[in-house]
Amino acid sequence: MNKRPKGQSSFKQSAKTFIEQESLDEEQLLKFEMLLTSQEVEITTDSSSEEQVISSPVTKRGGRAWYGLSALAASLVLVFMLSVNYLSPVPDLSLQIAEEVAMNHIKMKPLELRTDKIKPLRDYFTELDFSVVGSSIISQQNINMLGGRYCSIQGVSAAQIRYETDTGQRVTLYEVGYDVQRYGDIPQLELGEAPLSLDVKGINVSIWVEKGLLMAAVKSIE
Repeated sequence: MNKRPKGQSSFKQSAKTFIEQESLDEEQLLKFEMLLTSQEVEITTDSSSEEQVISSPVTKRGGRAWYGLSALAASLVLVFMLSVNYLSPVPDLSLQIAEEVAMNHIKMKPLELRTDKIKPLRDYFTELDFSVVGSSIISQQNINMLGGRYCSIQGVSAAQIRYETDTGQRVTLYEVGYDVQRYGDIPQLELGEAPLSLDVKGINVSIWVEKGLLMAAVKSIE
């Protein structure tokens, strides 16, 4: 007669747990199901000899049955994890940053400190792990500083400095310590690289690294 071994049930439970933890989308879930179907293992028991035989590309008998099933289960999960990690689209960190600062600019929360000088802002932002600085790109524009407030970029505390042009257009500059592992490869002014320009939600966002800080200048598209 046919019977399913305890190991097969355990593997199915492990697979279910893996799917729940990874929050797989429909395409990834379909890949996993196809992988399981193509590698299905069936164990049969001979009623006369009680000898277990695994139907697989390499037949294993007796005490090796559970080992064979465990190895196959581990291989399936490993192969699928690799396919999820390496075949799935890599998130665009620059786009994520642009969308986040654009939303903050649209909300335009009240300033915590009003000033038209950088020094009072530097003295105010004592909870940051960096010192705010003036940007050469901002200084080249004919805009006036209004003040600043605390904010965050990708979960890290940052400074938000607000400016206004002579025509009344608001410009927001965001500054945060640059970490390439967290924010990805961003153009650096000191290396002669031009800022990255992205348009999201009707907002123009320029992103660059200057003086060791990640900076993002945000303004509405005219």
